[in-house]
Amino acid sequence: MLKSAVFLIFLIIFSACESYNNVKASIEGDIVDNAAWYSDMNDEVIDINITVPVPNDYNCSPHTDPLSPERPCTLEDIYFDINASDNYEPELHVVFNAKDYNYSSVENAVLKQKGKTTRHAKLKSYRVKLDKNVPLIFNERTLQMNKHPNDNSRVRNKMSFEFFQDIPNFTSLKTRFCRLYINGDDYGLFTHIESCDKYFLKNRGWNEDDYLYKAQNFSFRLEDALKLDKKGNPIDKKAFEAVIEPQTGKDYSKLIEMLNAINKKMSDAEFEKVFNKYFNRNNYITWMAVNIVVANKDTVSQNFFLYNPLHSDTFYITPWDYDGTAIDNSDYSKWELGIGNWWDIPLHNKFLKIKKNRDDLDAMVTKIREEYITPEKIQEKLNRYRPLVEPFILREPDLTVLPYDIWEKEYNSLVKRVDINIKNYRDQFGSPMPYWQTFSYENGILTLKWDESIDLEGDEVVYDVQCAYSPDMNASVIIDKKALSVKNGDLNITSWGEVSYSKKIDLQDGDILYMKVISKEKNNPAHYQVAFNKEVIVGGVEFFGVLELVIGK
Repeated sequence: MLKSAVFLIFLIIFSACESYNNVKASIEGDIVDNAAWYSDMNDEVIDINITVPVPNDYNCSPHTDPLSPERPCTLEDIYFDINASDNYEPELHVVFNAKDYNYSSVENAVLKQKGKTTRHAKLKSYRVKLDKNVPLIFNERTLQMNKHPNDNSRVRNKMSFEFFQDIPNFTSLKTRFCRLYINGDDYGLFTHIESCDKYFLKNRGWNEDDYLYKAQNFSFRLEDALKLDKKGNPIDKKAFEAVIEPQTGKDYSKLIEMLNAINKKMSDAEFEKVFNKYFNRNNYITWMAVNIVVANKDTVSQNFFLYNPLHSDTFYITPWDYDGTAIDNSDYSKWELGIGNWWDIPLHNKFLKIKKNRDDLDAMVTKIREEYITPEKIQEKLNRYRPLVEPFILREPDLTVLPYDIWEKEYNSLVKRVDINIKNYRDQFGSPMPYWQTFSYENGILTLKWDESIDLEGDEVVYDVQCAYSPDMNASVIIDKKALSVKNGDLNITSWGEVSYSKKIDLQDGDILYMKVISKEKNNPAHYQVAFNKEVIVGGVEFFGVLELVIGK
């Protein structure tokens, strides 16, 4: 009897293990989106109607004093919720209706403001989430109404995601032009974009228990904020979500396992094995190539999702937020125009150091330009969008913030941007990679420091080193040295690759100086690079590659 019982237990355990091990992930190999999901996207503007009951049955503190006692929330509280990072998150219980979706005259949805930096714009973006007992709209529960105040064309996001529908090894999101009314007032043109949540998974035929993570400030590094307990849950949930925000799933151990593997010191061959275990090569290269072609620079630590199917080691990168694509070059530093844009991220850094990977990436850039995002296809979409978008640009409230002539100029510039973007990227070939600068001042010695600048072809790199009392390096110059070489002993370098130059100088606490280091190939100075630092703005002018030095701090 005892033997039979033991044998039965063994069979149960064995069967359970076998069942788990035989469970297949939603995706194995290359990722394939659900083309049928996009079949109902029409060239129309959907009217969205929202009524805010007064008084509202949702409470919050007044926006004028978020620490004061709560009372019924108002639309004004929503409008003035300009800090996405604080704990003040007012929302309203509203009556939602739309074309072909006339629900009721009672509260059936939640309205709140959305976005980060765009909250400071005059015209806001909004998120509407239907109550759980309300039927879905467009088979979605959340509507994300984006105003795109930084996109003077108003079509970049929709156009990008329409292109993504046709690109292999990639996913897209459904988008629609909408006209929003709140309490009968016309709020103008918006673009709704599908939410990345469990419905995103379900509408593609995947498991709603798969893992989706939204990058908030995520650099593929191991951080204290990402520590988990024994059950795979964040020790500090708020800190965790400030770095990467889980949309689905419960045990995040696989994410940390991947980060541990990626951040180890290893040879190129060892990295390739790790990469192929945790990432899909075609998806990864496609994502990076797409960002080069459309010039979406803001993809370093945000504006993407990680999708990790249950029972799989693989993480797929899925796109998010493309209204900032193809903006004028003057807004960017030199390193942002090429692969240097991603150089500070351990995963991308290790991948791009390998020549074959760079060659494959360049081939994918060509393929996307020639087959998927062509000037002809851009023009076709612009022709379709114009009769939908233009009437809104000609009237309030959109006309208030976007004059028609500025819109038209921007709209007509989009066709040529793709080739400009690719030229900018290829013009960076041969230039060393960017680096961070810092400094110290001790015992009368000013030491300028920076990370060693790597040349991917192995050519010798030298440095121009400057320090002055003005960010343009023209006033009261303290240091101005050209072509200093580590190899020749002009500079010091540590075992961990920190390069430095020192000078004895008398400075006082509170003195403000500026430093700028330029790296360049010794035998081809036209191949040069500036530092990552670009936060110095003086008189409204941004100085790229310049670091402000405040003595005594």
